[in-house]
Amino acid sequence: VILMKEIEGMEYHEIAETLGCSIGTVMSRLFYARKKLQHLLRDVYENV
Repeated sequence: VILMKEIEGMEYHEIAETLGCSIGTVMSRLFYARKKLQHLLRDVYENV
């Protein structure tokens, strides 16, 4: 989801249609994907 939105530049409705889910589900998945990425990057950069 994060790649579709941030790299491919797809809109929420396009992602929802592609994945066969609701826009709300796309937004939720994107929120949690960003939080996970933030957590992973924080761990990497704190250990440098």
